[in-house]
Amino acid sequence: MLTSTLAAELRDMPASVWSQRSRGATGSYVMFIEDEVELADLVVVLWDIARSGPSPAGVSVQRGAAGTVLLVHGADFSLAARSGGPVLVVSDRIRGVLRLDRDPGCQAELSALVSELIAVGQGGQPFSGSTLPPVPPMPWHRDR
Repeated sequence: MLTSTLAAELRDMPASVWSQRSRGATGSYVMFIEDEVELADLVVVLWDIARSGPSPAGVSVQRGAAGTVLLVHGADFSLAARSGGPVLVVSDRIRGVLRLDRDPGCQAELSALVSELIAVGQGGQPFSGSTLPPVPPMPWHRDR
């Protein structure tokens, strides 16, 4: 599968060469979450997975040359991401390999999401945000 190849590149290639030599870098295109409703829905699904409990189905984590690599398989999408690095999505609903981490409006949220998915993928308990103030609305958040 394509996302397994992307995850292997993220795992095996040093960060210094990934952007020039990997299929994930050269074959993806930057997409902003607020510009695509399907991506906003995907982020919501990923947060649900992160909050579902330790070791959720479809989530795998591996140590890599440049950081921890996350691979998530959902019903109609797959995500490959590296901690502190690229976030790549392949979806049945949107053509191509999408790179989400370049969106300046969601970098902090994506970083937190990847960290939480890595933690639960390694068997940790999901973070409870019940003691935190609510997150301010972001452009891609919609009433559900």
